[in-house]
Amino acid sequence: MLKVSGLYKQFGNQLVLENIHHTFETGSKTVVLGANGSGKSTLLKLLSGATEPTAGSIVGNFSGVEIPQNQLPLQVGFAAPYMGLNPHFSLEETLKFHLQFCPFPDQFEEDYWLELAQLQKHKRKNLGGYSSGMLQRVRLLLALASDRPVALLDEPTSNLDRQGVEFYHQLVAAFGEGKTVVVGSNYLTEEYEFCTSEIVL
Repeated sequence: MLKVSGLYKQFGNQLVLENIHHTFETGSKTVVLGANGSGKSTLLKLLSGATEPTAGSIVGNFSGVEIPQNQLPLQVGFAAPYMGLNPHFSLEETLKFHLQFCPFPDQFEEDYWLELAQLQKHKRKNLGGYSSGMLQRVRLLLALASDRPVALLDEPTSNLDRQGVEFYHQLVAAFGEGKTVVVGSNYLTEEYEFCTSEIVL
């Protein structure tokens, strides 16, 4: 569970988020809807612990243990088209590095999922040579398949072709059960059709 109370975020003189209250229940699937500039990405970054609110609080509670905001990054998988990946690492190296900090669940079969992502034959190629769609599939795989209770997905189908969108849906179906998932979207239904609640900014 993630509980947001009286959340404000201001950049200079610009107030981006104002007095946001919401509880993301354990296992819930929520879409944050809004136009460009409405604060969707900012809210997801705040939920991830990557940035701090100007005012208000975000507290996690997982398996009965309360987690303060400064420890939230250890509970979260995050995917966004602007999220950087090391261009000098191959996919194989990226996965090994990721596993040092965040395991995959026991049912995760690497070869199977890389084949579904159409990345198996590219796993020894440096990510700097990947297309934008290939990179987005890597981000989604790391965020959703990771053994963490929360997945934050900002515009998850960005740069994906039809097969990439299908891969995204397969990841959600396989690893989303029991996970708290929050999707930021510009009203693209294919990104959030599995969500059962919404926040409109």
